[in-house]
Amino acid sequence: MFSNLTKPVSLLLVVFSLLLGNASNGYGQTKTNNYDIVLAGFTIGSMQADKVTSAAGEDYQIHSKVEFWFFGKIHVEFLQNVNFKNGQLMKATTKSDSNRGNFVSTITWTKDHYEIDANSYKFHNEEDIKQAVYGTPAKLYFQEPKAGDVLMSENFGMLTKVREVEKGVYEIDVNGSMNRFHYVDGVLDKVILENNIKNYSIKRRVD
Repeated sequence: MFSNLTKPVSLLLVVFSLLLGNASNGYGQTKTNNYDIVLAGFTIGSMQADKVTSAAGEDYQIHSKVEFWFFGKIHVEFLQNVNFKNGQLMKATTKSDSNRGNFVSTITWTKDHYEIDANSYKFHNEEDIKQAVYGTPAKLYFQEPKAGDVLMSENFGMLTKVREVEKGVYEIDVNGSMNRFHYVDGVLDKVILENNIKNYSIKRRVD
């Protein structure tokens, strides 16, 4: 039975690893967006994205939970915190909890490079990145990107470039997993992760 859990749990880890920001300890303006996580037409979880803007910079937090049955109970929870100062990525922390174990990834700007300690299921990366980066997938929940923008994957500690597929639709490829971000009038409407088994969707909830 345990082997039957491997594929769905691993795919969900990839989904949220690319889609995930930091709650500010200070006071500032907060914006919150809520999303449903959908698999094969069924809502299997939820995601909340928060952005806090203050004099100290911008902080993003993305928190998601998924639970469903597939030859047993599947559980995946992500908590991601990302900090920007003067527009530059300074620190990112991703924590994941699932049937396949608990993992933590950290990215820290140190003098002239990022120190990477990225961990996920069957994945580890400690390769430094020697350039400043000004975007991550967490930002895409609040800001429509431009073609050619360079992003840092918060969970994998890897760079990816934004590609515009059509007007309002952008694609990023991180560690072999493709994500498409769909915007309507500049607002993120949904994210679709394409994979060989099923497409997972993150759909904006309008109350």
